Amino acid sequence: QIGWLGTISFIGMTIGALLWGIMGDRLGRRRTLLTALATNGIFGVIAAFMPTYSLLMLTRFFSSIGIGGSLPIVFTFYSEFLVRKSRGKHLSFLLVFWALGGLFVAVLAWGIIPKSGATIMDTKRLHFGRWRKFLLICSIPAIISAVGTTFLPESPRFLLEMGRNSEALYVYKQIISWINAVKSGEEYQLTEMEIPGRRPTVHINIPPNRGILREMLRSMEMCWSNISKVFASPNTYLTVLLLILWTTASFGFYGISIWLHEYTKVIEDANFDSRSLKQTNLVIEDISFNNTIENVHFSNLTFVNVRFIQTLINHCSFHNCSFINCTFSNIRTSKTYFKFCDFYQTEFFDTDLFKYKFQFCTLVSSYFFNTKGGCELDFDINFKLSELFYENLFAQLAILPGALISSFILDRIGRVKTLGVSLLLSGCSVPFLWLATRKEALIAFEAVFTFLSVFGWNAIDVISTEAYPANIRTTSYGIFSAISRITAILSNLTFGSTVEASKIIPIVISSTVLISGALCVTRLPETKDYLV
Repeated sequence: QIGWLGTISFIGMTIGALLWGIMGDRLGRRRTLLTALATNGIFGVIAAFMPTYSLLMLTRFFSSIGIGGSLPIVFTFYSEFLVRKSRGKHLSFLLVFWALGGLFVAVLAWGIIPKSGATIMDTKRLHFGRWRKFLLICSIPAIISAVGTTFLPESPRFLLEMGRNSEALYVYKQIISWINAVKSGEEYQLTEMEIPGRRPTVHINIPPNRGILREMLRSMEMCWSNISKVFASPNTYLTVLLLILWTTASFGFYGISIWLHEYTKVIEDANFDSRSLKQTNLVIEDISFNNTIENVHFSNLTFVNVRFIQTLINHCSFHNCSFINCTFSNIRTSKTYFKFCDFYQTEFFDTDLFKYKFQFCTLVSSYFFNTKGGCELDFDINFKLSELFYENLFAQLAILPGALISSFILDRIGRVKTLGVSLLLSGCSVPFLWLATRKEALIAFEAVFTFLSVFGWNAIDVISTEAYPANIRTTSYGIFSAISRITAILSNLTFGSTVEASKIIPIVISSTVLISGALCVTRLPETKDYLV
């Protein structure tokens, strides 16, 4: 269920990127961005109150649709207000705030979400748990941004593309007045703008008495028209090349990131299992357990007149054991199961021993009283979110210097060189993963890998924004963003299946993909001098 919750979010972002991307070229950047942010915020708030898993999935899906549309529209919207000489620097600053947003979420999660499995067990019966508060607060920035967007003007470049020249000139006057208010003497370079002619539109002849159908067909026609223009000449070669680069960058980056998190769990589980104790072929009589029983595996034991009172039983297994005249009172369990066990005259008071924890067991004259209600999911008490917070914090901190440095080099050495060097260095750094055998080394590697990758992400974002004409700019970016999400899902499946195998498999796959992307970069045109 956790996996599907993440997958449904990626599916929603994929649909949102494509949907809002197309709408951005038809309805305008500002209007589309406002709708996407509102969708994200509103459904994010609703998700915090959903009582069932299916409703949570549904609301998270619609919230993710809003998230997916934000990035393509924001980059395009912002780029169309910028002058050519500093466009790369200012667009890179968006990634700086992306990292700041990630830090905000990490710190917020640290303060709100339970940091351990034990805390989750204590709060899991609360209807409005801490994670709901976390979802609710995380939705606030999107709502505030949507409100703020209402005070922004429409993109003047979009207005010119639509033939609304008078509105565009009014926006330019506003921009000039803002600049003069901050820096006297500077003038906005209107000479950079191309004023296009009206685009020819192909209409389908529909009988006038079928208005709704006509509008639906016309909308579908316009959407398909925008998508086909992205792949049509003279954009065909560029689109295919950028699709390859988005795919290689996403597959390599997300694949390694996912593998690192899963492999860290494997190391922790292996260390925990290595400390396990085994007790076999014993008879335990007339004693009481009132302390934590952890990481112990019982096999072929007989318990006679034994009392388990106010005990936490964590990661234990009872295999082929017999319980005679025993008592379980006020018991909490985590990852504990009874297999092929026999219970005679045994009583259970105030426990969370649900039916699924008894596998192929026989109960004779044994009774359950006041079984604890609420969620029956078997929480892992060893799960420590605090460690996940630290990992995420280091990854977000690595983005900040990378985004800042790339903002100064994109306009100097160019987008293509920055992208190529980033993919090459990222690909060459992956083999060093072989040397990382401890958790600390894996976290350090992830920080370095993220730092090297940020340059490439900044560059490909800027290139994808600048390379296309205004009438298909958000559509093309939406397509690339959607492909990125699909690739992330595929990399999750691919790299997730190699966690238990040798490290050489993800190293070879990721390194090969990233270096192949670096070779493809050499065929890209430099876009830093393009008029937007």
